[in-house]
Amino acid sequence: MNNDVKIQFLGGVEEVGRLAMVLETGDIKLLFEYGMSPGKPPAYPLPAPPVDLILLTHAHLDHSGMIPWLFSQNGQKILTTPLTGEIINLLHKDSIKIAKSEGYASPYSSSDVNEAKKNIIPIEPTQKRKIGHDWEVLFHSAGHIPGSLMFELVGAKKILFTGDFNVVDTRVVKGIKPVDCDILFLEGTYAGRDHPKKREEIEKDLLDKIDEIVKRGGIAILPAFAVSRSQELALVLRNSGYNVWFDGMGKKVSKMFLKHQRYLRSAENLKKALNKINLVHSDQGRKLALKADVIITSSGMMDGGPVLNYMGKLKNDPKSAVLLTGYQVPESNARLLVDKGKLDFYGVKEKIECEVQYYDFSAHAGHGELIEFAKKCNPEKIVLMHSDNREALVEPLKDVAEVYSPKTGEVVEL
Repeated sequence: MNNDVKIQFLGGVEEVGRLAMVLETGDIKLLFEYGMSPGKPPAYPLPAPPVDLILLTHAHLDHSGMIPWLFSQNGQKILTTPLTGEIINLLHKDSIKIAKSEGYASPYSSSDVNEAKKNIIPIEPTQKRKIGHDWEVLFHSAGHIPGSLMFELVGAKKILFTGDFNVVDTRVVKGIKPVDCDILFLEGTYAGRDHPKKREEIEKDLLDKIDEIVKRGGIAILPAFAVSRSQELALVLRNSGYNVWFDGMGKKVSKMFLKHQRYLRSAENLKKALNKINLVHSDQGRKLALKADVIITSSGMMDGGPVLNYMGKLKNDPKSAVLLTGYQVPESNARLLVDKGKLDFYGVKEKIECEVQYYDFSAHAGHGELIEFAKKCNPEKIVLMHSDNREALVEPLKDVAEVYSPKTGEVVEL
């Protein structure tokens, strides 16, 4: 049996976004993720070679966004959960629409999207599957969003690829535990940054702020990722008594979550939360939502979607507020709002008079949690990825294992 493990990152190793990694060992060649980074146009990973299998941890576009491109080149099978398979199909179709509306060429066609959908092999956490002659792949929940996975390869060595993961329980999914391994591929989105407060405290701060906004006669706009964050906010607001409206792609994703209830911490609670809020289905609904207390709407980074429609109406209202709850990549509209107090409305940058606040509802492990998780996995080697601050993890982890920080395109033998 050949014990050598050879890897090459095609993107997303020195940055948060467009993650893609090829791993070769023995008689197998695998592609982990194939994402894109948001932008106009988005940034893509390096072209991927033909592989035996694609392993996809979860649906977010920085991990899944370029998968249809693979089907314009070669046919491959994708191992992921059925829920992730449904969500990526929705997101891929939306990516083509966005490319058309923004005037740049989409890197793939609708038929590539359909091919990707047809080639999904649905798997579940706790299952295992034989790959090649000498390896098995085991699937563990990643605690990041519903349907998210970590991959454990077991053969001559034990290899763990975390994808994005979380160790604390959120209202949507339960946090996860470390997995014993020899080689650990560790995401570092929050390298160098700890989450300042416990989840319950952050939720209370958010509700207190909404209370203040409603009392002064304003509307609280909550731009939220369609996948998982918007549902979490619906759960936080479930017993608040506010008049809440919900707009954008998150409505469709909520239906998918409820169809695949086994990935949720409590499907019952999500059903109850969604029954208590008003869903926007039309322009008339958008007018009614402007009389609400709270609007949950996509997109989370404010780069498009209904949120810009609402902000166009509320931009000069100092009584209203934008409450951000997600990671804002550089170059995103929400980052522009935080840094400069402006928003880009389809090419025109305008000053925003609303209050802007950020609440750390992250679905990623914080700095200290990353270190703790890595130690408890007991690896011999750690490869740091998906981070714009890997240096912050090198020092605390070098006593734990040999630490690697490869560059994009570099071939590394482990």
